[in-house]
Amino acid sequence: MPPLRLAAEVLGHGPLGALVDHLPEIALLLGIFVTATAVAIAVAVGRSPGRSPMSRVAGRPRLPVDNPPTGATRLPFEPVEPNPANPTYARYLGPFGDDDRTPDRPGIPWRREPCPPLRGRVALVSLFVGADGRGWSDDEIARHLTSLERAARWMEEQAERYGVAAGVGVADVYFAVEGESSEEVEIQMAQSGGEVGFFEADMSVRAIALMSRAAASLGFRDAVDFVQEVAARSPDATVAWLLHLRLAGRSYAVPLDQTALEGIALAFCHARQANFTEPLVRPPAPRAGILAHEVLHLFGAQDKYGWPLSHFRDGDVTERDVMRLDYERLSELRVDPLTAGELGWLD
Repeated sequence: MPPLRLAAEVLGHGPLGALVDHLPEIALLLGIFVTATAVAIAVAVGRSPGRSPMSRVAGRPRLPVDNPPTGATRLPFEPVEPNPANPTYARYLGPFGDDDRTPDRPGIPWRREPCPPLRGRVALVSLFVGADGRGWSDDEIARHLTSLERAARWMEEQAERYGVAAGVGVADVYFAVEGESSEEVEIQMAQSGGEVGFFEADMSVRAIALMSRAAASLGFRDAVDFVQEVAARSPDATVAWLLHLRLAGRSYAVPLDQTALEGIALAFCHARQANFTEPLVRPPAPRAGILAHEVLHLFGAQDKYGWPLSHFRDGDVTERDVMRLDYERLSELRVDPLTAGELGWLD
């Protein structure tokens, strides 16, 4: 005899026995109720098992942008020499003269904004500066530009997740100078993100000084002239500068609001990561995650490392956010909602 029927016989045919007789139907109804309740709770909190906080923005309306994603960006400069390790890119040979200057050169369209939004077309322009009597080799430059390509594609993909079209391309012409001997730097106590510790003093001044000396050696009047001439030759794109220094050290960004020079903003990227500037004893090691992190600073993204995740509103920042750099591999990083808002990807 089935267990439920046996229970009914033992308990008799009173109210309790009738209840036992209908246990299969009751169990089915309870199962449906529990399942429906679980689904309702999952919808109410905006997530389901295995679903990341980022999935809650997937249904946001797309922000209209006319410019589609792009690949490498052409930068019309002559004369140039193709890079033997990757002929897609070419080094500007110079020197730049007054006859080469663009007539009626327009101003830089985003000079009055502390940080422009990362939308539309963006051209990543690289300046490679040597150090201690040694310049960048063709192979080293090619590897860095390849890494920068990965960072550019990743930024396009992250923008697409928020319904924004951002065409981020690496300029096909780069600039390189031999540089100078490294200098002693002053150390001071400062804050970076949520961390307080020892950092090099006047880092922004040092970066601008390096760029200015590089501009002069290439034939430009100064760094402002350099930046404006490049911007004039990329009128349909926002230009983001990267200065690659052939030393180990801490990479950082110099946004527009940290300098009084018109239009000067750059991501200052060392050949290898170290707490303080030091000679390079091993070959340069490009890291696409670091490059993306520093470029995003130029478009308004703020550091989020040094704080516990509880410091932020739930779901706005996770350990995978690129501005935390809890992970090293670019494939493990993403742009979370708080950073997306800083970049102009969310209303």
